[in-house]
Amino acid sequence: MHAKMLMKGAAAAAAVGIGSVAGFCAVRAARMKPARPAGTPLDAGVYHADDDAVKRFQELLRVPTISRDDPKLVDRKPFTRWVPTLRRLYPLTFAACELHMIDEFGMLMRWPGTNPALGPIVMMAHHDVVPVDGQHWEHDPFGAEIVDGEIWARGSLDTKCIIGAFFEATEYLMGRGYQPPRDVWFFSSNAEEVSGPAARDAVAWLRDHGIHPAMVLDEGGAVAGDTPLGVKVPVAMVGVSEKGHVDLTVTARADGGHASTPARTDAPLLLARVCDRIASNPGMPCFTEALDATLAELASRSSMLYRLVFSNLWLTRPLVAKIMASNGETAAMLRTTYALTQLEGSPAHNVLPPVARANFNVRVAPFETVDDAVARARALAVEECLASGVSPDHVTVEIAQAVPYTEPAPISPFENDAAFDYLHRCVSGVYPEAGFAPYVQNSCTDSREFNAICEHVYRFCGFEYSAEARALIHAENERIGVDVYKRGIGFYVAFLANLGQLEM
Repeated sequence: MHAKMLMKGAAAAAAVGIGSVAGFCAVRAARMKPARPAGTPLDAGVYHADDDAVKRFQELLRVPTISRDDPKLVDRKPFTRWVPTLRRLYPLTFAACELHMIDEFGMLMRWPGTNPALGPIVMMAHHDVVPVDGQHWEHDPFGAEIVDGEIWARGSLDTKCIIGAFFEATEYLMGRGYQPPRDVWFFSSNAEEVSGPAARDAVAWLRDHGIHPAMVLDEGGAVAGDTPLGVKVPVAMVGVSEKGHVDLTVTARADGGHASTPARTDAPLLLARVCDRIASNPGMPCFTEALDATLAELASRSSMLYRLVFSNLWLTRPLVAKIMASNGETAAMLRTTYALTQLEGSPAHNVLPPVARANFNVRVAPFETVDDAVARARALAVEECLASGVSPDHVTVEIAQAVPYTEPAPISPFENDAAFDYLHRCVSGVYPEAGFAPYVQNSCTDSREFNAICEHVYRFCGFEYSAEARALIHAENERIGVDVYKRGIGFYVAFLANLGQLEM
């Protein structure tokens, strides 16, 4: 199907006077080369992670730092063990760094640099993990067993791998007498998974102390394997922004009654139609500069047909939108999304309830606002009420105030930018086979709080994640390859060891 769509794009190009398909490709070929860093690649030198690094990582994974929506349900004991465990495993780092605890269990550390006049770097992660309740794991989720070359554990991908790699890098570099040219701050939240306040409070602490980072690096994208659009090599996807987030409660009301006499306007049935209308009409797709750059990099590493279509978005945007809509990962890049996550109806199997509710988890695209997303859902609810023959007041759409909501993050610089190019150089040094592209992240991170004090905020985890690995985040049987972890440490060594090359 895609091949036919692509050929239609080529035919359309010829129809508007560009000429033959071959000529059309030749005109654009020079603009479709894979991205290259402006400077030379930066690698980890002679560093190679050993099995002891993996053993230390396993120790971190065995600390069950589970966060929960209700703070009263959090087991505090693992969190009290977290810093002492790190301190024991990485003594040089803790001897050299200042440690400030944020909201009791959040960590904010400063590794002093040699030149206080240079803007500091902030590197981020979170040491809390999501619960495993109701999941069926093949191995103990906090056993960190190595099976078939993979470390099975909750948090192995999200994001204790970053924490382990950061501390491995600092301990190694300090052992060689290295001191960074500028301050390096490390922040790790104890409640990122439940949108806790630690990141916001860390930003407030930094602002109160007059600290304004030159660059922030948090979790987010990764060196993505199995990328869509026919790309055969991994591509480092660096988040230059992230979508906003809001949860919406959709409530339908009716008379209720006995299930033996159902009607089309019963609350659950009306709710189902409203939810289907909202989910099926998420708004028109929109191509931002960041998305154009993403597609240009992916297309440059794909087949000639894809290069033909994706290199001429001025002509082929409608076609590209259809192609992207066929894949969940790429479809979400185009628009605000509405995910139906919860439904509530009658407590009894034979009773029609007077009230039925649903929850939509909404991810707001960077070209819209939370108000735009809410207004669209409300308008669609009104449409369905009128189509169903009931007044619009039968359905309400409200923001779920109990769940924190945020606007889309500002877009950090990525065109001809020193910080973005520095990331590119580090990726090229450690993953020379990988592409490199900016993108807008669909999920939310703590880094959005740091936009208040820093213009250059990037979301990138320096490990290679296959499509299977990406699907395992928050899921049962989360795991990371031993070799994947070892290689990822090299990225953090390269990033820290070469900060003298960062010209900003």
